[in-house]
Amino acid sequence: MELIPEWAPNIHPILVHFPIAIILLSVLMDLLNFFLPDKWWDDLKTTILYGIGAISAVAAYYTGTLAADSIFVPSGAQSVLNEHADWALWTVWFFGIYAVLRILLHWYQKIDQQAIRIGLFVFALPGIFFLYETGDHGAKMVFGYGAGTGQLVEQSGTISVSTDSLQLASTTFIVSENGNWSWEIGPNGVSTLLSRFRWLEGSASELQPTVVSNDNNHLLQITVDSTNNFFVGKNSFQNVQVDYYLDLSDFEGGISLVNHVQDAQNYDFVTLSSGGTISQGRVSEGNREVFAEESYSASGMLFIRTVVNGTHFRVYINKEMALHGHGDAPEAGSVGLRLDGTGTVLIDRMTLTQLNNH
Repeated sequence: MELIPEWAPNIHPILVHFPIAIILLSVLMDLLNFFLPDKWWDDLKTTILYGIGAISAVAAYYTGTLAADSIFVPSGAQSVLNEHADWALWTVWFFGIYAVLRILLHWYQKIDQQAIRIGLFVFALPGIFFLYETGDHGAKMVFGYGAGTGQLVEQSGTISVSTDSLQLASTTFIVSENGNWSWEIGPNGVSTLLSRFRWLEGSASELQPTVVSNDNNHLLQITVDSTNNFFVGKNSFQNVQVDYYLDLSDFEGGISLVNHVQDAQNYDFVTLSSGGTISQGRVSEGNREVFAEESYSASGMLFIRTVVNGTHFRVYINKEMALHGHGDAPEAGSVGLRLDGTGTVLIDRMTLTQLNNH
């Protein structure tokens, strides 16, 4: 018998109900204990319940962090996921400290005092609010955005990244009313590159940009010959998701998907190296700080999604989580590419989506 059922994407949806039920039961029994005889219920039993609730909350939180890194999250759910994780962390800390406080009061034999018992009950109530917010955001993830659902359907076939929808007859750079944009390469891809992006290092001519065809699909080919090249869009954004369709098969070195760019010395990055490592971090006044780094193995046309939302930084490759780092929330800035190496990069599509705050 397997621990995780076939229908479940991970163990988190199984464990998450335990802390909710146990903590609510703890608060209820804490209230009833004011009216029940000691032979039926006492404060020690309530404290044990709170301790079990705190431990189960820790288990739910850590399985939740693993669950978040194991599923491909829709764009609209990114902010909800961050807030779900933040509320869950507050809940864990609150009830962990609360359970320890009750244990200490038992140890020093102070919990029998009526004023302390009333104070403990009142003190527990804000934790219920934390618990509610955690559950509300978790439910919104599942029932609102379908995160982690349809596991049996997904098991019936493999997930592949298709570029069929990208085959257009001409270059399309679409900007929506809220500032989101999508660039699908077409015959006029070079002129779009020149008009929509600006250079912080190198120049467009050094990239030798040309449009090539592949199975009726147009790709923008850029070539680097040992000089660094750094170009970004002309507008600034705060919480963003950027999707890239890139082929790095003929490139040696590192290509950085950059965001929140202030200038050439201040920006955030996700760097993929030809050696098989992917890193995420920040350059401040020219000093490079890495928040997270892992190895990866993927080839051909890659779908790469970078997400920056508050203090959370996520990277997906072909719909699988590659990195999840944390750092201070960056200032609004531009997005683009930085190339440090030699060879050829093929660009199929780039899309920027601003993430809503909930």
